[in-house]
Amino acid sequence: MTDPLGPGQTQSQTQAQTQNTSLMVSIQSSSDPGLERRIFGKVASAGRQLSRMANVLEILIAAFERDGGSNANPIASEAIATFRAMQDEIAQEKAGRAPERIIEALEELRAEDPEAYGRVRSRLRKWLDGADDALPIASSPD
Repeated sequence: MTDPLGPGQTQSQTQAQTQNTSLMVSIQSSSDPGLERRIFGKVASAGRQLSRMANVLEILIAAFERDGGSNANPIASEAIATFRAMQDEIAQEKAGRAPERIIEALEELRAEDPEAYGRVRSRLRKWLDGADDALPIASSPD
């Protein structure tokens, strides 16, 4: 029988390479797996934690660039450009998922509150058909 993992690969690396991509975070090697489960379940998912760290990195990068650091350090400049390109790709993926998220929320609403779902569906249909009074107009920040 052959080893399904490639040379030097962990199970999570192999799973991330499958067609149905998933991320496996092992909490079993943690000194407190129960705490890790509570953090991921109640405080913030891995994705949310990474997003918050990326936000902090953007702030630090802006300060670094403002102080001229990226001009003096081509390696830092390249790392920053690579990070920003990755952030742009993530933003594009999130934007592409927006319709599915809306549909999932509507399906959840239909299951939990059919009456509210009917009202929302009616308003959306009016809006999609071009009715001006279907949805409230967001006020512009002045």
